[in-house]
Amino acid sequence: MAPRQHLEALSRSARSLRDLVGELSSALAEDDDEGAAYARDGLTRLARDTLGEDRLGFEPADAPGPADPGFLLASVARDLALSGALLSAEAGDPGRLHEAESALDRLEGALTAPGRLGFEGSGGRSPDLPSAITALRLECAGCLDHIAERTAGVAAAALTEIPFVGRLAEHVKRLGDDLGLGAAAGTLARLAVRVLERALTALRGLVTAPLLERAGRAVAGYADGLEQNKGAGALLMAGVLGVERTKRDLTARLAADGLDSARLDRATAELTELSDGFGRRMDLIALAVSLGAAVAAWLASPLAAGAVAALLLAAAVVTAADHADTWRRPVLVRGVRAVVEEATTP
Repeated sequence: MAPRQHLEALSRSARSLRDLVGELSSALAEDDDEGAAYARDGLTRLARDTLGEDRLGFEPADAPGPADPGFLLASVARDLALSGALLSAEAGDPGRLHEAESALDRLEGALTAPGRLGFEGSGGRSPDLPSAITALRLECAGCLDHIAERTAGVAAAALTEIPFVGRLAEHVKRLGDDLGLGAAAGTLARLAVRVLERALTALRGLVTAPLLERAGRAVAGYADGLEQNKGAGALLMAGVLGVERTKRDLTARLAADGLDSARLDRATAELTELSDGFGRRMDLIALAVSLGAAVAAWLASPLAAGAVAALLLAAAVVTAADHADTWRRPVLVRGVRAVVEEATTP
């Protein structure tokens, strides 16, 4: 999980960005040219700070790198929101400015909601070994089901932006080529495109080429299943992630002799935290899907819309597999399988 101070820095950045968008909207409504120029100048400085050209102090210099998925996803969502805000400010359209402001409100809420920036283990102690086994088995199954359900929800939103699901990897690979963005005319629009590219580059650090190919196969299988049964999203996602097989394997380990109730209780508490952390990351990816679709629409680039949604969907599937530990790679977090196996190893 990203350290509290790093997420707080991103939250301050989102709040400042929201305030600037609000100031611009008010200035335009009042025909205040000076106020509008001041707000646009502030947005320019904030964008350049994000790109490393200026230092306004919103992000600590020692911010975590790509190996920290929580901070990476929060940064991507913030960058997509910033890109959308810059495009809205360039256009000066009241409706788009309001939409950008609302998105920034949601982003700030995702970063600062109570209990979201840190976790406290329950510290509960089971009265006996059978109770500890039951508690861990239920928490394990619940965590895996939660992972499948939340990932299916993100997939449903992302799939609407992807024209050919079976070529998800191809869509993502286009991010290194021409996305049909053309030459952005104004300063804010050019900065918006650069911030968008920064967000996508960060995501590519999470979804490496081998993982992209595997995620592509998983998504294709999921989409094929949806064609047969639109209401089976969570079950289908559980299938492509290998959730049921993992449940069976871990249930068998909990039937072994020589288990220790204290170790099982610690594992139960860790899975509770893991499930909460996963939910927070899916919140950010879901918001990023919405933000990415808006940015691509404002750029009038269907190609970009499909590519951005494809990469975010791949990131969601990879993040889900990592938290479930069903693919056994990558290892950015201690997933469900790893936690239970450690607790049940003599």
